[in-house]
Amino acid sequence: MLFIKWLYTIAKGECLHMDVYMARQPIFDIDNQVYGYELLYRSNGQQNIYTGTDADESTADVVTNAFFGLDIREIIGGGKAFINFTGNLLKRGVPKMISPDIVVVEVLENLMIDDDLVAACQDLKERGYTVALDDFEFNNSYSDLFQLSDIVKIDFRIDQKKIEETAYVCRYCNKIILAEKIESPEEYEYAKRLGATFTQGYYFARPTLMSKNSIAPLSTNFMQIMQLVSQPEPEISDIVEVISRDTAMCQRLLRLINSVYFGVRNRVSSISQALVILGLDYLREWVYLMGMQRLTLNDNVEIMRLSLITAKFCRRIAQMIPDAARDGDAFYLMGLLSMLERCDRNNLARILEEFPITDEIKNGLLGRGGVYSDVYRLALWYEKGRWEEVDKLAAMYSLNTSKVADTFFKCVKECEDLKML
Repeated sequence: MLFIKWLYTIAKGECLHMDVYMARQPIFDIDNQVYGYELLYRSNGQQNIYTGTDADESTADVVTNAFFGLDIREIIGGGKAFINFTGNLLKRGVPKMISPDIVVVEVLENLMIDDDLVAACQDLKERGYTVALDDFEFNNSYSDLFQLSDIVKIDFRIDQKKIEETAYVCRYCNKIILAEKIESPEEYEYAKRLGATFTQGYYFARPTLMSKNSIAPLSTNFMQIMQLVSQPEPEISDIVEVISRDTAMCQRLLRLINSVYFGVRNRVSSISQALVILGLDYLREWVYLMGMQRLTLNDNVEIMRLSLITAKFCRRIAQMIPDAARDGDAFYLMGLLSMLERCDRNNLARILEEFPITDEIKNGLLGRGGVYSDVYRLALWYEKGRWEEVDKLAAMYSLNTSKVADTFFKCVKECEDLKML
């Protein structure tokens, strides 16, 4: 009965999702061309204003939604993502989860300045990150951060004398000025006279609300990952096992690799390979961010089980085919990503561009021919009871249909036996 219910859920096109929200506001250069976007926290789709109560959680939401829930390339195009980081997240090195090619690290003036914060910003600078001071008014107590900054954002809603004093110091020290909260053509012309290179504000554009349905990790799997990564030397194989049964966690892991290694050349063919590329330190920060976003409240049990069955079934079919047997983990990853097709078939090709997976996996999911495509179609057709198509593909690869049937029901049984699901 459980399996019938899973199939009924998919037949109706129901995917159990969480809604993710954020806003972006463009930042323009002196030629009125978009240089980048500031990414802003939003808690719902009704209020396009900041309603957060915890700065750490708000930043975690912005980062996870921008890079895991949404497509960062659609958000910023070829520009930069300006993201405000709290002192806690800076000290933890969270900005390093994102490629310096696409992020500008904003540091609030009102942070408590200490040696650890300055060291964290120094480390970011040495790694090639652009550092911006947000809402800055020049003060000698912030001289260390001022020296490390590349961009200084001056709030044009403050006293004019303070604006001019800060702008003067920026020009003298060769700092790039970003005039923010510009609300009129007069203020825009004033900002240009003060030497502003970038501008931002309601005069140009108000923040645009963005939203999307996104599947979230199962709470039990997430808690297991948290326990594993908290160990000094966790077993990577244990981490792989947990991620391998959670399609949402798998998707977020691949998107994370795309953000850390923006434009990575090596394509991923298995979850273990993805973890090796990422490294344990980045993995811990990734888990920390997901925890900050409080994803443990989400529950996608039915859809997770179905994608897990597909993953297991694809791997076992591949192991019956001599030319594919050695790549079982790649077929497993392909099956786990079957969630993408089930939830948004029309945009599958575009969505797959967000993941640094091998062309073989991508082509299999898109049905472009070859053994990956055939294994994937066989798995999906078996789930849908399209027996004529199943028999044709089984004959093509000399597969015993009785053995295929036994294998499928073993996969179903294994998923039912996973008590955490």
